[in-house]
Amino acid sequence: MDRQFLEFLGNFFLNAAKGQKQLEELARWMGGGFSGFDDLTRMFRKFYGMNGLPPASPDYARAWEKASENFRRSYREWLDLMSVIPKSEYQRLEKKCAALQEKVAAQDETIRQLQGLLGEKGLPYADAVDGFIKMMEQQGHQFQELMDSLGNAFKKE
Repeated sequence: MDRQFLEFLGNFFLNAAKGQKQLEELARWMGGGFSGFDDLTRMFRKFYGMNGLPPASPDYARAWEKASENFRRSYREWLDLMSVIPKSEYQRLEKKCAALQEKVAAQDETIRQLQGLLGEKGLPYADAVDGFIKMMEQQGHQFQELMDSLGNAFKKE
């Protein structure tokens, strides 16, 4: 995390003791592109060294963009350090989890249907799997015997 972010955050938390309102303002300020709350904007400009730049200059726009990106990156790092998950990330994971739960439920239903079909044919599920394994082993042995026989037939004496 960069030093300016930590100074900004430290100062912010000192001022946050004055009320919960500032925390709500910080969220709205960041969501609104770092504008709309003059006190926060002044503090941001101060800690990111932009007080001497005139807002109309092209240098100001580049400095603002760089400072904003550094602030966002440091904010995410700080959230990670505090083991806090941003709401947007939580919602994305929540949707992914729900989709996976639906997929698992559909697969469970397919398994139940297949087990039912095996049961209808008089083949319990475990017996069918065991039978398949035995058949594959038998075919493997038969193939090996065939290869041995062919090898012996073409072997030089």
